[in-house]
Amino acid sequence: MTLGTKLGKAVQQDTLQVRKITVDLGETKFDLRVKVPLKKQIEDINARIFSPSAERTEAIYQRLAGPMLKTMQEGGEDFVKALGESVTVKDDDLIVDGTSLRQVAQIQAMEELKVEEYFHLLVSETEESVNETYEQITEQLPEFVVKEIVSAVQGAISPDYRSIKKN
Repeated sequence: MTLGTKLGKAVQQDTLQVRKITVDLGETKFDLRVKVPLKKQIEDINARIFSPSAERTEAIYQRLAGPMLKTMQEGGEDFVKALGESVTVKDDDLIVDGTSLRQVAQIQAMEELKVEEYFHLLVSETEESVNETYEQITEQLPEFVVKEIVSAVQGAISPDYRSIKKN
């Protein structure tokens, strides 16, 4: 006998697994449905978010550092000297004003994965799975809308103290 059976029909229903969220964009508000994952599923999602692939991180690093490395290469040694200590080239990294671009790429990769994973939790109106990549999502929606949706999903799957206290 499952726990849902033991606790009654209300617990067995899918209504506990799907929550309605409202995304507020100022003048525009819209409702979405989000599948609330179980604890193990949240742990798996977080594990994927916090361990992006080396390929993804490298692609982002190249997108961030590539233009600067090219400019430095074209500018020659005098150009690099003129930059002074603000830019340091290491074996596999570029440090700009004390910030590692490889580390920035790692953080950006985690953010992109979070967007993908959270959008995958959305329940579409057509019942199709929402499995778009970060690139596809950001091609179709402005960045601020993506951030608001991610924030709303975050609130639905792991409510904070204030939202629990309201109820």
